[in-house]
Amino acid sequence: MKRRKSTSAGRQARRADRSTRARDVEDALAAALTHHRANRSAEAAALYQEILRVQPGHADARHLFGVLQAQAGRFEEAVKLLKKAVRQAPRRAAYASDLGNALGALGRHDEAITVCHRAARLEPENGDIRYNLGNALRAAGQPAAAIEAYRRALAIRADHVPAQSHLGLVLLEQGDHDGAVQALARAAEIAPESAQAHSNLGNALRALGELDRAEDHLRRALGLEPDFAAANCNLGNVLQDLYRLEAAIDAYRRAIELDPDYAMAHSNLGNALKGLGRFEEAVACGVRAVALAPENETFLSNLGMAHIACGARKKALDCFARATAIRHGAPISSAKMVDGGVGEPGDAEVDAVAPFKLVHDAEQIRYLGAHGLLPASIGEIATAYEAVLSEISPEQAPQTPVKLKRAQIRRIAPFYNRPLLVPNVAACASGALNPALEAEALEEAYLASAPNIVFVDDFLSAEALERLWHFCLQATIWYQVKEGYLGSYLVDGFGTDLALQIAEDLRARFPRIFGHHRLNQLWAYKYDARLQGIKTHADFAAVNVNFWITPDAANNDPGGGGLVLHEATAPTDWDFRKFNSDSAAMDEFLSHAGAAVRRVPYRRNRAVLFDSDLFHRTDDLDFAPGYENRRINVTMLFGERRDG
Repeated sequence: MKRRKSTSAGRQARRADRSTRARDVEDALAAALTHHRANRSAEAAALYQEILRVQPGHADARHLFGVLQAQAGRFEEAVKLLKKAVRQAPRRAAYASDLGNALGALGRHDEAITVCHRAARLEPENGDIRYNLGNALRAAGQPAAAIEAYRRALAIRADHVPAQSHLGLVLLEQGDHDGAVQALARAAEIAPESAQAHSNLGNALRALGELDRAEDHLRRALGLEPDFAAANCNLGNVLQDLYRLEAAIDAYRRAIELDPDYAMAHSNLGNALKGLGRFEEAVACGVRAVALAPENETFLSNLGMAHIACGARKKALDCFARATAIRHGAPISSAKMVDGGVGEPGDAEVDAVAPFKLVHDAEQIRYLGAHGLLPASIGEIATAYEAVLSEISPEQAPQTPVKLKRAQIRRIAPFYNRPLLVPNVAACASGALNPALEAEALEEAYLASAPNIVFVDDFLSAEALERLWHFCLQATIWYQVKEGYLGSYLVDGFGTDLALQIAEDLRARFPRIFGHHRLNQLWAYKYDARLQGIKTHADFAAVNVNFWITPDAANNDPGGGGLVLHEATAPTDWDFRKFNSDSAAMDEFLSHAGAAVRRVPYRRNRAVLFDSDLFHRTDDLDFAPGYENRRINVTMLFGERRDG
């Protein structure tokens, strides 16, 4: 009897001890949470570790410790902890959701999406989880699915500010500026004291061209949080758009003061300084931005333009080449074309393509193969493109993108929008412009005309013309898909030695026109054989140079195919979006202006120099079919719009 009493007492003592330890653990967890919420991370971490030492199976402590590690940026450790917590408690949706966030931070997007979907299945009516799923989808490059997830989160909880904000941001990224403004305005309405909400709304309003409203919301953001580096940078962007460059510079410098490693602020500061003619300072800013973010193609491009302004052509070319490699990848080797076959997984992202783009690319590939410029096996690539084309309905408009099926994607993904051939096109030793040009007389005609317009025949030297034309035929750099025509910009591979030489020679030969104006943009377009007049617009520059290089024999309409200029300039209070893209506003303006219209017919090697503020468009096109007959034009923009 005594022994039984002793055993019973022992059991009671052990139960009491366990109960005490359990209470101690829960007390420790409560204390850890208090420290965690107060951002006393060291104290919280120590308690979480002690709990797990005493009770290794404590899932809540492991989960919260993982969240703490993620908040500190230690995502590898966070993932280890959170994976264990999920295994311990697979029905806890919050555990899976937080694991998804940590995986996403490591760039493991597919895993993040899988885990976040699991969390959403466990708690389908949890707005936070739907929000986290949206973030994972957005990071993985699935904007449509991300938008759906954010909207589901908002359907569950209408006042979910992060979901509302991120919905607006992804809509902004997708070019839905009206939708973005609506979503972000709602976020600012829900959280009027949120500096982030006002900053985001300011960005969206800027994209919509509502610069005064954008400035107002950004200043409200800074009124709420004066040390908000991103808001200062965003304000600088708006002020630069308003051409208040000194004020923009102050805003960028304040952003950099707050965050010395803010690469975007350094790059944008360089742009503003370049706009004021402070070119050496602009280069220094660009160098700093690229040092901070060497894989950012925009920063490399901005630095390249600053080098051009300083006359450092070789340095500019290096920047553009690096930007092109980042944007489009290294050229595919001939060996891969021969041995890799068609249908192997590729790096290019292919989702939807415009049929006319596939037609052009197939034509170009067959041209390169027929001229021995690439291995004969390249014909397999053209065959793959043509097979996809054959499966597209003949009723499909050739200019409208078509969403491809998985099998179609696999056929073309290895090579679509990849640089198969980018030949070197060197500058001309004797200059790029025709030496016989009567530059002084042409300058006089340009300056005496009102508005400023002059066209120049036999513009390039014979050598430069042939080099440039063959480069356009051979280089697989036509990535920018427009409505019936394809473009290539400096960062797409058109940043060649010859192209920059042409710009330099223009400034040297026509100093009264281009004197203090530097090149600020350059591109080339290739067109389908037949198109109706393309897009009335003005450009953000002082002087526009437009010239044509396809042989005249390709043009079926010698009186057309060139440029249509309206003798009316864009109002100075219009922003870029309005005078470049707002067709309704431009049509209304031109109808009231009653301005004369001047048509400049297409001629090979004809250049048109004109005030960039003039509204203009490409004339109706009627060119012969065939790859070598595609109309090609090159455009160069010099100076800033308000330089005069």
